[in-house]
Amino acid sequence: MPDGQTFRVTGRPHPDGAFALLFEDISAEISLTRRFRSEIETSQAVIDTLEDAIAVFSNGGNLVLANDAYCELWDTDLAGALGRYDLPIELRKWQARCTPTRIWTNLREFTSHMGLRQAWSDTAILDDGRHINCFALPIKGGMTMIRFHFGKPNGPGLLKHGEKSEPFVMTKG
Repeated sequence: MPDGQTFRVTGRPHPDGAFALLFEDISAEISLTRRFRSEIETSQAVIDTLEDAIAVFSNGGNLVLANDAYCELWDTDLAGALGRYDLPIELRKWQARCTPTRIWTNLREFTSHMGLRQAWSDTAILDDGRHINCFALPIKGGMTMIRFHFGKPNGPGLLKHGEKSEPFVMTKG
């Protein structure tokens, strides 16, 4: 409708050729759906602007979110994906592009660990000789965010697997 209202119209036949029409105002539901979709699109646009490659895996190991930098770095095509992406598939990709290191085993253990986890990070060397910092961060719902960063680490310092991290506190200054 011109005023923004949305109606669902349902017609049912009745005897003698009559029709019963049901008009249902679904404006609130449609507005909520549009707002939700807009928030998702905005969130994706924000992480796509980040230089660091970011991927988020569910507690079951499924890739639920990745930014453009991640897709470019690891040749992952989420937009045209016919199959699904999960942690074992991505780990094989990471291992194939890096010199041998225990970081990927540690990452597998970190993501499969149930309960309280501490953020950690380590460095790997890509097959082209560049050093890449890998940060594993537990996030809400048992999910894990993996962040790949070239150069000096920003944010919490590099922690080897098993080292404890101090809580990260941001202050105004």
